[in-house]
Amino acid sequence: MQNTGVKRLLLKLTLLALPFVAYPFIEAAVLPIDTFTFRVWETISVNSMQLMPGPFYPNMHVKMVEEGELAPRTPFAEKKQVEWITDAYGYRNRDTKCDVLLIGDSNITGAKLTQDETLANVLEKHLQKNVYSFAPATINRFLATERLINRPPEMVIVSSIERRIPHLPAVGANGFNSRLRAHSGELIKSSPLLTTLFVTADRFSKVMLYHKTKADLERKYGSKKYIQYNNEFFLEGEYANRRFSDEQISRIADVIEGYKKVLKEKNIRFMFMPIPNKENIYYKMLPESNKPDFLPRLMAELEARKVEVVNLQPAFEYLHNEKQLALYPSDDAHWNEFAVAQAAELITLKIGQALPDSGLTKNPHFVNFSE
Repeated sequence: MQNTGVKRLLLKLTLLALPFVAYPFIEAAVLPIDTFTFRVWETISVNSMQLMPGPFYPNMHVKMVEEGELAPRTPFAEKKQVEWITDAYGYRNRDTKCDVLLIGDSNITGAKLTQDETLANVLEKHLQKNVYSFAPATINRFLATERLINRPPEMVIVSSIERRIPHLPAVGANGFNSRLRAHSGELIKSSPLLTTLFVTADRFSKVMLYHKTKADLERKYGSKKYIQYNNEFFLEGEYANRRFSDEQISRIADVIEGYKKVLKEKNIRFMFMPIPNKENIYYKMLPESNKPDFLPRLMAELEARKVEVVNLQPAFEYLHNEKQLALYPSDDAHWNEFAVAQAAELITLKIGQALPDSGLTKNPHFVNFSE
């Protein structure tokens, strides 16, 4: 009699737990991949299967109406239809050809941009060369990736959003992990079955319904804090425009100069392109309205060391202050298509190549602040 009661209890507990156990499998293998996400980034980014070759699921073609990262599912969200295409290695490219390599963060990937608006796509049209987006990634990931090192690009452009520049890794940091991932990634890529298994397992690990529900509750009950001024959302607010010491500037310059040295040894031309924070260009919207000086000081230090730089800040300031052009979505901290177009044209001129249409730019907002 006692055994029967125990069995009934276990059966009830099993039935109670079954939906929670079965649901992740249903989400990973049955439901559409974007059922509970608000951006393609979360939809196809690699979560736990860090042995995969790239940051996103390979060979994906996704179309989605996105919202910005700073105010999703709120009345302030700006909806935008975007298209994403990833290559066989899980990077946001249509193919794997590479003459010019872009290394960077989510701005280079093109968060909240459709495929044709990303820097790689726009720059490719200007240069008439194969431009490969290797992002998000670091220079150490590049140096550990045999497919890129064995057939090196003519040029490497390392980019970083301003707030991440102090944390750029020195050459050699995390090299072993990058090499391990490069080799495991090649193995997974070589087998469609392994690729499917790893993608499905990674989708299982995300449990997106849980994260969506948690975020919705945080927004509803006020535990989710936003930094908002003048109908613009910011990621860090005034903290982004903090002061850096001369010693900090010098240390950061040492790291970036190290990139130049290692690439020079491989006969690869190097450029560094920092992307100003939204708080930098929109500083007048912040309560204290303090204009930051981090990027001008860093650019001066790098130029003194003969490091080639693409300086976006003067052009961005002019376009925003004089032309009243928005360079960032109001609900997001990433740059928009107008900022990308300006960057692509400044890079093109920096390389020494004429812009399209016999030297005339197709971008009506373009302003040349290059030397």
